[in-house]
Amino acid sequence: MIATLTGNNGILTKATSAKEKTERAEIIENAKLDILGIQADKNGKLTTGQLKGILNKYFKDVPEEITAENMATLELKTKDGKHTIKVSEIYSGSLSDMKTVTELKVGDYVKYGDKLTSQSYVTNSNGEPDTGYETPQTFNTDTNTLWRVINKKANGDVEIVAVNNTLSSDGTTGLYLKSQNGFLNAETILDNLCSKLYSNPAYGTARSINVDDINNLTGFNPETSEWGDKEYYLNNRTKTYTSGGPFWDKNTNTFRNATTENPITIDNTYYYYTVNENMPLYDTLIEESKTYTENYNEENCPMFYWLASRSLLSYDDNSNFGIRRVALRGCSWLEYVCCS
Repeated sequence: MIATLTGNNGILTKATSAKEKTERAEIIENAKLDILGIQADKNGKLTTGQLKGILNKYFKDVPEEITAENMATLELKTKDGKHTIKVSEIYSGSLSDMKTVTELKVGDYVKYGDKLTSQSYVTNSNGEPDTGYETPQTFNTDTNTLWRVINKKANGDVEIVAVNNTLSSDGTTGLYLKSQNGFLNAETILDNLCSKLYSNPAYGTARSINVDDINNLTGFNPETSEWGDKEYYLNNRTKTYTSGGPFWDKNTNTFRNATTENPITIDNTYYYYTVNENMPLYDTLIEESKTYTENYNEENCPMFYWLASRSLLSYDDNSNFGIRRVALRGCSWLEYVCCS
């Protein structure tokens, strides 16, 4: 008797299983009815956002990225939470676009990779600008990259940013830039690469994120905002050199030596500032730079992301030329936009 009640094939086990199956079936049926209700009002159409809203009604921790074909299992919002359900058990039909552009809001995840054609981009080839490195680098379209809305413009356009940035430099992967040519061509290289791999004529063009995007997101203005070492970097910023070099000549976009007869004037544009977790989309733009757990130094520093923006820092007898980037504060060569 005891063995019959408690064994794997006993009455209690079967009774419990029947209860779970009944609850499971009811949830699936109710979710399907919710879907039919929406489809009746929308001429049979169902968006990803609407499907996700229904799933949130019944399940815990529904992923941001969810599709009808998604095989992820979902945990019921029940007291015991003993069983899971596949999305395809509730809905396996087609979905219209995730949201219309007008429906999107800052922070929304969007499907964009499936709108792209898989392509390759090779630096230093086919007339592309020189990166400063002799060895070409090859980049491929990543259609699995997540995208997120970063800005809604007054004209109705929506800007999205790749969540998993492939144009980083961490010593092993990403885009490498070096020396004078790397500085001169950086903005063009970054924009060309993004445009080639991630533009779709039916949806829009792609470019590299730049420092102005970060400033707009944070509300930071280097001229008026308060930030560390502002007086040092931005006051008395103009320097004129009559000897030495090579310096960058902004009038010709070349590097050359300065002379008394042909001086070079440099305006400081260097600045950096610190942001924290309160910044909108902090997790998308910066959090991945905080993956290292060791002590930070020049040999061991977290990943940083290039921005398609240049900067200059002039001293009495020399100037520093660099490409702006998002980086973790604490590295001695740290530049520009930091996370705390």
